[in-house]
Amino acid sequence: MIGITPWPRGLVLAGIAAAVLAGCASGPPPAATDTRTYCMETVLKRVTVCTPERVPSAAVEAHAKRFAPSADALTVYVVRGRWADAARLVEFGLDDGVRVGTLPRSLVRMRLRPGEHELSLSWNGSTRRHQFAGDAGEVLFIELAGSAWPWERPYHWSAADPMGSQDRAKQSRLIADIR
Repeated sequence: MIGITPWPRGLVLAGIAAAVLAGCASGPPPAATDTRTYCMETVLKRVTVCTPERVPSAAVEAHAKRFAPSADALTVYVVRGRWADAARLVEFGLDDGVRVGTLPRSLVRMRLRPGEHELSLSWNGSTRRHQFAGDAGEVLFIELAGSAWPWERPYHWSAADPMGSQDRAKQSRLIADIR
């Protein structure tokens, strides 16, 4: 009988683990025609989690995904699109006012007055804040990052590279358009 040597067995186990993690936040690709809430179903527990608010129309999403600057506003995209993210609602606040509930593969466009702003999120008893500033006509990308089981990396803000964030944003569903 031919056995599997330790190295390939480890590689096989790593492949299985990657496949399981990729399915933590499953669901169909975001549908651009859906104007209801945006929902995902967890693979392991078969629980459906939805955004609290209705999502913008397909036309608004198409416009937002052009990533064009607005002459009179600072445009900020909050992207939640990391590969090991779990299907759980994570809410963030803008300048201690507007609250938005996000899910994996979701995108929020905010057109704000130029100047300084703050994003905040609370997760497992701690608050994470991210301060940013910009001018009219500027476009910023900020990522809401975290991970799923088994690492349970806390959710946090990440000012990632704009091109990588833009690629993840294109694959995400626009769930809020804030002006």
